[in-house]
Amino acid sequence: MGLTKSVLKRPVTVVMVILCLIVFGLQSVLGSKLELMPSMDMPVLIVYSVYPGASPEDVNDLVSTKIEDEIGSLSGVDTIQSRSMENVSLVIIQYDYGKDIDEAYDDLKKKMDAIEGDLPDDCNAPVIMELNIDEMDTVSLVINNKAESNLYNYVNNKIVPEFEKITTVTDVSISGGQKEYIQVELIPEKLEQYHLTLASVASSIGSADFTYPSGDTIVGGQKLSVSAGTEYDTEELLKTIPLNLGNGNVIYLSDIANVQTAQEDADSIARYNGEDTISIGIKKQQSASAVDVSKSVKQTIKTLMDADENLEIVTVNDTSDNITSSLKSVMQTMVMAVVVSMLIIFLFFGEIKASLIVGTSIPISILAALILIQVMGFSLNVVTLSSLVLGVGMMVDNSIVVLESCFRSTKGKGIVGYREAALEGSGIVLQSIIGGTVTTCVVFLPLALLQGLTGQMFKPLGFTIIFCMVASLISAMTIVPLCYCFYRPQEKEESPVGGLIRAMQNGYRSIMKVLLPKKKTVIFTSIALLVAAFWMASQLRMELMVSDDTGEISVSIETRPGLTLEEEDKIYAQVEKIVTADEDLDSYMLTSGGSGMSSMTSTGATLTAYLKDDRKRETSEVIKEWKPLLNQIAGANISMDIASSSSMSSSSSNGIEYILQSTQYDELKDASDQITKELLERPEVSKVHSTLENAAPVVKLNIDAMKADAENITPLQIAGTVSAMLGGKEATTLNVDGDDVSVMVEYPDDEYDTIDKLKGIVLPNNAGGSVALADVADVVFQDSPNTITRKDKQYQVTITGDVPTDDARQIDAIENKLYNEVVSKHLTPTITRALNSQDESMKEEFGNLGTAIITAIFLIFVVMAAQFESPKFSLMVMTTIPFSLIGSFGLLFLADCPISMVSLLGFLMLVGTVVNNGILYVDTVNQYRTKMDRDTALIEAGATRLRPILMTTLTTVVSMVPMAFAYGDSGKSMQGLALVDVGGLVASTILALLMLPIYYEVMSPKKKPEPHYD
Repeated sequence: MGLTKSVLKRPVTVVMVILCLIVFGLQSVLGSKLELMPSMDMPVLIVYSVYPGASPEDVNDLVSTKIEDEIGSLSGVDTIQSRSMENVSLVIIQYDYGKDIDEAYDDLKKKMDAIEGDLPDDCNAPVIMELNIDEMDTVSLVINNKAESNLYNYVNNKIVPEFEKITTVTDVSISGGQKEYIQVELIPEKLEQYHLTLASVASSIGSADFTYPSGDTIVGGQKLSVSAGTEYDTEELLKTIPLNLGNGNVIYLSDIANVQTAQEDADSIARYNGEDTISIGIKKQQSASAVDVSKSVKQTIKTLMDADENLEIVTVNDTSDNITSSLKSVMQTMVMAVVVSMLIIFLFFGEIKASLIVGTSIPISILAALILIQVMGFSLNVVTLSSLVLGVGMMVDNSIVVLESCFRSTKGKGIVGYREAALEGSGIVLQSIIGGTVTTCVVFLPLALLQGLTGQMFKPLGFTIIFCMVASLISAMTIVPLCYCFYRPQEKEESPVGGLIRAMQNGYRSIMKVLLPKKKTVIFTSIALLVAAFWMASQLRMELMVSDDTGEISVSIETRPGLTLEEEDKIYAQVEKIVTADEDLDSYMLTSGGSGMSSMTSTGATLTAYLKDDRKRETSEVIKEWKPLLNQIAGANISMDIASSSSMSSSSSNGIEYILQSTQYDELKDASDQITKELLERPEVSKVHSTLENAAPVVKLNIDAMKADAENITPLQIAGTVSAMLGGKEATTLNVDGDDVSVMVEYPDDEYDTIDKLKGIVLPNNAGGSVALADVADVVFQDSPNTITRKDKQYQVTITGDVPTDDARQIDAIENKLYNEVVSKHLTPTITRALNSQDESMKEEFGNLGTAIITAIFLIFVVMAAQFESPKFSLMVMTTIPFSLIGSFGLLFLADCPISMVSLLGFLMLVGTVVNNGILYVDTVNQYRTKMDRDTALIEAGATRLRPILMTTLTTVVSMVPMAFAYGDSGKSMQGLALVDVGGLVASTILALLMLPIYYEVMSPKKKPEPHYD
């Protein structure tokens, strides 16, 4: 009351404050970071190790397990997971949320430095990386230059470094093309003739090309540095490298080898719209803005293309386009919400000036919230801007309540009484709007305390709505009364909906006279509706996050390990044929292998399909049509998903999955093999695979240490020599025309291409003689899985299969049936079932949100009990909370929208908003009971508050309608929240007006209560 009076006395000061809010608010908008979703820091570090030539079992035993044991004593570690593949070990360490990741990195680095000596000599030093939740490339490019003879070398040496210079870029990966190198192809007969080995030739080449600092000299009074060395920077010069035979004779490299430029065997494929090309994937730093990175990349592209007229760079995908489009859609929704709110007010009051009052109040409140958003360091993203959209409806509530109260106070006072009416009207509802604002705000306090993904993702939403509500409360007590005095609106007796409202008020009075005596009927009916709502909830599927319809489909093609790239490409071509036949396809990009870490940890390819903007079907419908066609392709496991920037989006593979774990690898493998065999015999499932099933066989050399010792050679020397003879050895790196070119010493491709030839390898020993490989080792075939996975020192196996349905409930039914009939009988005390990472995250995050909802309900009870000075009235108002679920679950059910983190957040918001109408109603009843009997007060309070309740509910609901219909590029991700709130608000509004009088009558005596406030 005092604040309102001060504002009315100093209007110029208020106008100046408003101007400051406008200026600083616009500065906040222009200076804020733009993102699709809030930044999320994952407390995860990855230890990446390369052990060339090692099988998954060797990687697991010699690398992964040792690293796991070493880091097991680190503090703050939540889980440790390892993946051992051919040549590669990945150990993923997830820390407790709140752990200082820089400190964790330092501690882990010390552990890795300590263990490096215990790892195999051929194993590269472990590399520590921080997990970037932004897994997708920020920008994907396709590059071509007709003037370059070797496009890969050109891109790798000239183009990639230019993008790596961008400070906000964390990784640039290449797919496609073949790397060029200088091949020193040995002539076996010549090596034998001159008693040379591959290792000795490589050593001679490496030592021939050198630069050595030789001190200083004085020339003309100037001190100059002296260096000595020889350079071999062409093929012809390399041929002249001398080789000392040890008997005084010298030959040259060209005498025992063919020196030539060659291309490495293709290990990756990149195709854009069916044409072979080279693609570049650019990833941003986790803290960087995708929009800023995109701008820098575009500038670099322009600079490169201006400098070389033959260079062609095509942008295949740019995530910043999706970000700006999504944010634009949300901004449009917000503007629509403001306009519609003003229209609703005009319809109810019949006075354009009333709409202008709210039209002045809301934007100022939004600008104030934007300033606070920037102060808190939040970015402008779909979550924060959606919060503003939701906030528009809630911000209008306070303004409407004050405005409606001012109109009622104005009646009979005339123009002279506008100031007094503004003071009186705002004073009458002050307690109510403060209580409503506080109850709305307190529900978001638990979000500030949440850890994990939920806290990081939705904390900005909670704070944004709190900022909006506080700003709207201050605005309702200052700007609305001031504008009321300035505009001097006059409520029209015949507003556009005035007659309808009066008819509804009269109808309400008639209905309540009938319902009040029938308490049991009303109570049991409401309970029956609530039971029906919970039944509908039980039919809903559950997902961690819902993906937006981006028009992009990610097709993951997993092939059988051991296939050559040519054989894999035949499978990819079948996928491309199916995809390109779709009329809604605009373009596609296929990549297999490449220079990124992900390419080294998987077999197969990824095809990203970009659908037309004017497509006839939703992306999910396209996926459903492609799925049965792609499942007919033999030799590959194919899964699809809507491409999303959120790594938390759920998979769309539509199949069954069982994860088993045990400390005993052999026992777990036997069980998984048996389960896979039995599932393949079931008609309900097809394409059953296990991560431990035998993939490609491995040729293993079982070295006999005693025989090796007798032949003066160590097992390690045997392994190293065989590795060099099969894979070649890099002798040196030359700088040719400014580019680094590798010099590889190799045997001809057909020298050891069979097992018999492999057994015939002759190894030099330490006595200057030689020994046949077959004399010191047995060459055998050994089955090997593609990947060995461990979690918290337990081996894990994942068994998957396809089912002939897309219905989530049917899939769950089949999965449960097969588990009970097939899988469960193979479980033992040492073999147990485990949750996948998606289910674990869902369990954790849903639990966090559930705790937040319970805490919010408790806080609302405390606030209302303090406001009414009566726990009884607080409990009475809180009956609107469970019955609002009737509308929430009903809309989710009708829209076939899953229960997700976003929809649970909607329930949290609903808890704070549905009680506001109840607070207004009970507050009015208590005031009326000082003047009339209880039953009359119950009916008249509802009739009196019908108009403001309808107005506040309509403005809030209408502002969410675009989100409820998934309007815009980011509509799907926030749809669940809008459906929950729209359905809940509509249901609670109806039930509050019809049921609260019944509960009030049951819980309150007939005597007049003593008013607790004026």
